[in-house]
Amino acid sequence: MIISCRKIIGRHTATFRFFLAIFMVLSFVILIPLSVGGFFEIPQQTVVALITSTLAFQAIAVAVGIGLGTNPVVAIGISTSVAIGVMITVLQLCDLFAESSSRVAGWLDRVARRTGKYAFLHRYGVIMLVTVIWIPGIALYGSPIIAWIFQWDKIQAISCMITGWLIASSLVAAGAMGLIGILS
Repeated sequence: MIISCRKIIGRHTATFRFFLAIFMVLSFVILIPLSVGGFFEIPQQTVVALITSTLAFQAIAVAVGIGLGTNPVVAIGISTSVAIGVMITVLQLCDLFAESSSRVAGWLDRVARRTGKYAFLHRYGVIMLVTVIWIPGIALYGSPIIAWIFQWDKIQAISCMITGWLIASSLVAAGAMGLIGILS
């Protein structure tokens, strides 16, 4: 009886995580950017281009937004919203895989045992996400996976990733503005 109840609850937890991931994508990746774009009277095509660029080029997408005539702060805001949606979605999908696969759960336990020896890594390792999110190729999609593998607190991990994202996209915006100033 207890085992069958756990299976039912487990299926519903997986369904909840799946729909939460979809909700995060729809909210942060589509709805919020389009709402911000509408508020600042940015054409929808420009907002969609910035969303797509963020998914493909990550923090460098801010330069695309600026090149399309978007205010740098608004471009950073829209790309940050997309990034937050991706981060939360990746973390939710990783949790979903861990809950549905005993092999993944066992692997996570082994990682936790090995890294448990290093209190410094568990306590302060999450801060490295501020700089890891700058690395091309790892950035937006790999940073949440790193946070999940080390089982860092999700709120702290997302906060560090957002901080790193804001720094990186601000540097990209400054570079793009400087380049536009030189070319014009």
